[in-house]
Amino acid sequence: MAVQQNDPNELLEVFTPSGQPTGRARPRAAIHLDGDWHLAFHCWIVRDGGRQVVLQRRSLRKDTFAGLWDAAAAGHWRFGESAAEAAREIEEELGLRVPFAALTFRTRERSARQFPNGLIDRELHDVYVLEDDRPLTEYRPDPAEVIGVAAFPSEGLLALHEGIVEGVQALESVSVAPSGSVEVTTVRVSRDDLVPYSTGRLRRTLGTAF
Repeated sequence: MAVQQNDPNELLEVFTPSGQPTGRARPRAAIHLDGDWHLAFHCWIVRDGGRQVVLQRRSLRKDTFAGLWDAAAAGHWRFGESAAEAAREIEEELGLRVPFAALTFRTRERSARQFPNGLIDRELHDVYVLEDDRPLTEYRPDPAEVIGVAAFPSEGLLALHEGIVEGVQALESVSVAPSGSVEVTTVRVSRDDLVPYSTGRLRRTLGTAF
């Protein structure tokens, strides 16, 4: 039986297991079914000098990690795109226009997961950090991608990942209506509500933010 995927015809570049580009393009659907390595763009937004981290809540219609809280913006790096072009994800998902020069490249992370729906996702994440203190009510998320945005205390988020605390309250949060409008709300998350990145990865990504 066919597996339902988001954007199945999106062309991505196949990478070697060691992280080298091959110059070969394949549709996203085929890459995820065969488990080819490919590249993704990730942007983590920090506020208040790194003391806060902004996360997005993924749409319930996502084919992976539906409804979980994730990096502020993330998506596939299309075939032939430059880093600056791949950063389109920030505007597409959050409605924020930021110059690429405002992003700081942090690291490249490897992620290999197999999901119950049959997808095999082997990704190389090029991770960037953006410092942006604007209130979340100024965000204009795409409701097809994002159903919530929240800012959490960095130390609290790390403690949650380490299992020191059972939940963390957002300092500011908005929900995203199907129309795209945002509404101030309250959010408290447990570890099960988050995309499962390791504590070590969070430290490498956010650096002194933690």
